[in-house]
Amino acid sequence: MPSLEPILPHVPGFLVVLARLTGLFVFSPIIASAMIPKRIKALLALGLALSVYPTIDQSAFANLEPNLFALAPLMAMELLIGVAVGVLMLTPLWGVQLAGTFMGQQMGLSLAPIFNPATDIESDSLGQLLFVMALSVFIMMGGVEAMWDCVVRSYALVGPGAFRADQRLLETFVGLLSAGFHLAMRVSMPVMAIVLVETVAVGFITKSLPTLNFMSVGFPIRIVLGLLALTAGLAGIHTAVRGDVRATIDIIGEWVDELGPAREHTAASTAVEAGAGVAHG
Repeated sequence: MPSLEPILPHVPGFLVVLARLTGLFVFSPIIASAMIPKRIKALLALGLALSVYPTIDQSAFANLEPNLFALAPLMAMELLIGVAVGVLMLTPLWGVQLAGTFMGQQMGLSLAPIFNPATDIESDSLGQLLFVMALSVFIMMGGVEAMWDCVVRSYALVGPGAFRADQRLLETFVGLLSAGFHLAMRVSMPVMAIVLVETVAVGFITKSLPTLNFMSVGFPIRIVLGLLALTAGLAGIHTAVRGDVRATIDIIGEWVDELGPAREHTAASTAVEAGAGVAHG
């Protein structure tokens, strides 16, 4: 029977690598979806860790103790790196879904929320539609590959236990979150403006004709005008989402690079500047 002694020294390092990759399966586009069974996620994380571990410099794991109680806090810290990358990647998609929620509420489409298996929550039908469209843009632009690249590249920049959730991470997240809110407003404003004009016009009409039923007349007109405005603005929405996703991928890549040696410009300041540029672009 073959002995396991040659493998045992690699167990602590492998668990650390597995923890960092597992963070992507907690919060990230696509791979963290509730539609993927947990067993499949576990097997996928295990397979990716097996493929990544041999490529890492083994000297980084020389000081790890083969003790579960000592490894537990270290693995939690490693998990935070993958979670941070996944959450940052989700910010533009959340922004687009928020825009759909805004439009759905103004158009009257949010009266019957539906369950979204991708996010495991109830959401507006229009918000879910825009989220799927933004997700397709994210996939076509190589967002999934960029997530893996950021996490794998972080092994060469941040050793086990060296990561800290400092001010740079907070400022990067705030910058991307601000850009996501600006994206939501840019995407939803044309439809919301049309709905506002329709509401004012129907208000004047109902004052002139008190017997007119607003529920039977106003809502169909609002929905039709809102859908027409949304259809007419799909090209602009695609351009805005594409630009925001590209900026997010670049910002997260720069943030991961900043986890290593200090440079003149931090990723946090770049995120704030890029967030402002996306908002006013």
